[in-house]
Order: sequence, then C-alpha cells, then structure tokens
Amino acid sequence: MPATESAPGSAPRRRAPILDTSFFVILLLLAGLMAVAWWQGGLPQLTSGLGDGVDLLVRYGLVIVVAFLAAGLAQALVPREAVEGILGEQSGMRGLLVATAGGMLTPSGPFVSMPIAAALLKSGASPGAVAAYVSAWSLLAVHRFVAWEVPVLGFRFAFIRWSACLLLPVLAGVAVQAFKRFLTPPT
Repeated sequence: MPATESAPGSAPRRRAPILDTSFFVILLLLAGLMAVAWWQGGLPQLTSGLGDGVDLLVRYGLVIVVAFLAAGLAQALVPREAVEGILGEQSGMRGLLVATAGGMLTPSGPFVSMPIAAALLKSGASPGAVAAYVSAWSLLAVHRFVAWEVPVLGFRFAFIRWSACLLLPVLAGVAVQAFKRFLTPPT
C-alpha cells in the first residue's frame, strides 16, 4: 500500500485498499443475485433489477459522496487529541455516554452516520465509544422516534421500546471494550 501525503510533521497515512475482502463478498453476492434473477425471469428480470439498482445509485450516490467528503474533512479539522480526550481509550464511561448522546442526536440515515463512525475511529475514538455511537444511532435516534415511531406506533409503545433500549448502547460499548481487551495480547 502506498503512503499518502499527510500534514507536515505527522506520520504518513496509508489508504485502505479499494479491492478488499468486503468488495469481493459484495461482488459475489451481486453475481449470485444476478444468477437468481436470470433463473427466475430471464433477461427482463435481470435488467429490471439492475435498473432499480442504478436508480438507487443515482438517487443516493451523491449523498454518499458528500457524506464521506464531509466526514473526511471533519476528521482532518478536528484535532485527534480532542477526539481521544473525549472518546478515546481513557475516556471511560464518560466517553461511552458522550458517544451515546451523539448517536441519539445524529439526524440521518446510514449515509451520514457510518462515515461519522469511521471518521471517529480514525480520529482516535475507542472502539467501544464508536460501538456506543452506532448502537445509539440505530436504537435511540431522536429524529426517528419523533418522525416515525410515535406517529406510526403510538407514543406509549414507542416510549416503552425506546426506554427499554436506553442502556444498550453503553452496554455495547462496554462489551466491545471487554472483547478488545480479551483479544489483544498483553504488552
């Protein structure tokens, strides 16, 4: 992997390969789905499915590009020391609670929250804090609670579900930190 340029006085950063295992797994899944579409409906079914995929790419592709560019800029602009201090390995329970609050307040879909999570990891946030962030975004996002759950499911059920999940992001963060310690050999 070639090193990329970085800020003066800092170590060169390495870019992750584009053609990694996840790319090939998704490519294999695509090939399998194409075979099933061909088997079920021939060329019309296959072109219909691929056309729907292109429509999704056109609809969301720009959002994804902009979200990743914004996450990269945020990563470059927010000092690593700040992220490490607030969400790093030494932040403890406070870091997990801050990450949980951040996930609850991130008003977006995965096109925004996942690039933020990736940027947090690269900027020095602990894996436990990032797990708490992603879990809180998945389970406790306030925008989904207000816009979808309460109107569709009713306040009582939505509030009970939301309340039952309240501690789960912090527990996920603690579990990730414990697994990380278990899997990391002592120094």
